Amino acid sequence: RQFERDKAALRGMGFPLKEVGDEEEALYALDRRRLRLKEVRFTPEETIALALARRLAGPHALLGGTVRDALGKLGLLGEGVDPLPGVATLPPPRARLEEERLRLIETAVGRGHRLTLEYRRLGEEKPIGRDLDPYGLYVYGGAWYVVGHDHLRGAMRTFHTGRIVGVTRTTRGTGVDFAPPKGFRIEDYVERMLTQGWKGIAEDAVVRFPPSEAWRVSGFAARRTTVKRLPEGGLEVRFKRANPDALVTWVTGLGGGVEITAPAALRDEARRFIARVVAAHTGKPTQPAAVAKRAPRPRAAAARSAKSAKAAKSAKAAKSAKSAKAKGS
Repeated sequence: RQFERDKAALRGMGFPLKEVGDEEEALYALDRRRLRLKEVRFTPEETIALALARRLAGPHALLGGTVRDALGKLGLLGEGVDPLPGVATLPPPRARLEEERLRLIETAVGRGHRLTLEYRRLGEEKPIGRDLDPYGLYVYGGAWYVVGHDHLRGAMRTFHTGRIVGVTRTTRGTGVDFAPPKGFRIEDYVERMLTQGWKGIAEDAVVRFPPSEAWRVSGFAARRTTVKRLPEGGLEVRFKRANPDALVTWVTGLGGGVEITAPAALRDEARRFIARVVAAHTGKPTQPAAVAKRAPRPRAAAARSAKSAKAAKSAKAAKSAKSAKAKGS
């Protein structure tokens, strides 16, 4: 019965099985001639889309390796002509330490390993220890988050990986330390967070918009957002259970006098974020590396080589003829 199920599974995956045995013994073989896949050909639009995916996702932690492996198998990481010569992207400022941290968390999620985090809370300087059963890892707004059961709070919490100072496995051995709740799906959890708000956020985030920037608030009508007009003509927007890190990134990018007024921890986090941006742009700018010249195409190179060889041969023949003529005279 198991053999029959295996045959059905192979045929279901598209492997062509054929019978090669006789009445006494049933034998099966794979038809190699039918195993070859057709050559994958991309349209110019598809090639540009894949090249853009390489540019945007290639340098990112966790995603980059998968993208590069996939495009490498398709032959799109060679030294051919770049389909996007006018597009340049800068890799995100991720240190090697952060890459290793994300890999460790990803492994713990897949194997059910409990983690001990050194986690810096919003607006605080010193990290505190948190034991976490990681259920899932996701990226939102360019930042990575890990979701799991926080033993300190006794409930499910979301942690911004950028504020994880250190992470180690809590236990030893190869066994599983925990099991996620029955029916848990990270996709469903993220969707609830986006619609119902971030868990563990007790205070509302308050952002003040001056009159010149009040136009930005026109599309803020939502269940978790309230807008209040100020006497001087500006607006005060109150966000309930908002993603604090995403809010800091968004507000600091607006400029124009838009500022976070509460809570104090969120203001401190915004100041720290701005300080990091200033530090990253302070000092003498680095010069971009010189663009290496592409190697000539094989056919063109071969043609030039043959032409050069022909010219050299002609010059040698002319020199020999001239020498023979001189001797004869």
